[in-house]
Amino acid sequence: MIDPTAKKTMQIWGFAKQHLVAGVSASTRVNKALGRPFIAVRGQGSRLWGVDGNELIDLCTSHGGSILGHKHPKIVAAIQKALDMGIMCSYETEYQGRLAAKICQMVPAAELCRFTCSGTEATMHAIRLARTITGREKILKFEGHFHGYHDYVQFTWGPDLKALPSPDESPTIAESAGIPKGMNQYCIAAPFNNLNALEKAIDRHKDDLAAVICEPINYNAGCIIPDKEYMRAMRQLCSDNGILLIYDEVLSAFRMGPDCGQGYLGITPDLCTIGKCVAGGTPLSVFAGKKEYMEQVSPLGKSAHSGTYTGHLIPVMAAIACLEEISSPGFYEHINALAEKLYGGMEELLAKYKIQARVQGLGARFGLYFGVDKEVRSYRDAARADKEILMRFLKLTYENGIYFHDYQGHPCHHGFSSAHSLEDMDEVLTRLESVLKKLG
Repeated sequence: MIDPTAKKTMQIWGFAKQHLVAGVSASTRVNKALGRPFIAVRGQGSRLWGVDGNELIDLCTSHGGSILGHKHPKIVAAIQKALDMGIMCSYETEYQGRLAAKICQMVPAAELCRFTCSGTEATMHAIRLARTITGREKILKFEGHFHGYHDYVQFTWGPDLKALPSPDESPTIAESAGIPKGMNQYCIAAPFNNLNALEKAIDRHKDDLAAVICEPINYNAGCIIPDKEYMRAMRQLCSDNGILLIYDEVLSAFRMGPDCGQGYLGITPDLCTIGKCVAGGTPLSVFAGKKEYMEQVSPLGKSAHSGTYTGHLIPVMAAIACLEEISSPGFYEHINALAEKLYGGMEELLAKYKIQARVQGLGARFGLYFGVDKEVRSYRDAARADKEILMRFLKLTYENGIYFHDYQGHPCHHGFSSAHSLEDMDEVLTRLESVLKKLG
C-alpha cells in the first residue's frame, strides 16, 4: 500500500540527518523536486521500489550507472564469484588483466589502462599524466562539462548565465567554496561547440596547455551532441600545438555503442576516462590512452597512481560481466529501439498538449528542456530552459510512478537500461500523458 505522506521516508531521513550531513551520502540525493531523497528498498530490472510502498519505472538508472538495470543476474553471479574468492583488495588476480584486455579491445583510445574507484579520480590522474607528458600545467575545459570534484576541474560546469556575458569567452568560475584562489590560473574555460572561441583560447594559451578535456557528448547538460567538424578541428588543434586531448567518457562510455562517444564521433583522443555503467552499477572507473603516454604512469614512469581499493575484485568481476553483455549481439539494437520509441513518443505527446520543450537523446541517455523550441547546442542553451516547469514535471512523474531525478536545478540527464522493454516504454508514455495533461 502506497503511503502518500511518505511517512517512512521522513522517519528514515530524519534519523539520518542526525548523523549524515543533510541526511544523505551525496548532495544531489536530495531530490529538489520532491523536497526529500527517494529512499529505495529494492531494485529489479527496470523498476525501483520505495520505502513507502511505491513502485517506479526507473528513468534515472543510478545516474547512468545501471546500464543493465537493477540486479542483473550476470552481475549478481560475478559479484558472488568475487565474494567466494574472499573479498580481496590490494592484490592482483587474473581478472584485472582480463578486464583491461576487454577495455582495450572495445575503446579506440585505450592501448593501456589503469583502474580507479571514481570518475573524479580518473580525470585527476588523466590530467596529472598529461602534465607529466607535456611539462605544461594548464588545462582547457568547457562550460557545462563536469569532470568530478577535485580542485583542478571545479570550474564553470554550472554557472549562472549572468556570469557569462560574452558569447565567445568563458570566465573561470569556481563551483565550490574551499578552492584555493590561485587554482583558477591552471584552468581555462571556453564555450562548447564554438570553434571561434576554441581557436582563440588555444592560440592565447597554447604554450601553457597540457590538455584539453571535454565530454565528447555533453550528457551532464542533458544531451548536447557537438558538430563532428568542430570535434575534428579540436583534435587537429591539439595535435598541432602539442596539447593532449582527453575525452571524459565517465558518463558517455558505452551509452550509444561499444566504442563509446569516441567511436560515435570517429575521433580518437590521446587519453580518455570511462566509468558509470562500465561495472554494472558497482564503483569502478578507468583512465586509458596511447601506450607511449600510459607508460609514464608509475612504476614505469613518474606520474603517481595507486590505491588500496583500486581494481577491487568485486567491481572488476562485475565489469567483465557487464562488458560481455554490452558486447553481445543485439544489445544496441535493443537500446536504439527503446530510444526511438521513448524519444519519439515524448515528442508526440509534447506536441499534442502544446507544451514547448525539446527532447534530445543519444543511445540510452537524454535531456529534456522545457521552454526551448530549437536544438540545444551549448550549456547556455540548456541553462535557459524553464526550471520551474521542470520541477513540476519531475514531481508529477514521481506521483505517476516514473522516477526522474533532479540535479539541484541544473540541466538534467535521464536514461534507461537494457532491462527496460518496449512494453515498459509504452507504459512510460501512458503515464507521461497523464503528467502532461496536468502540466499543460
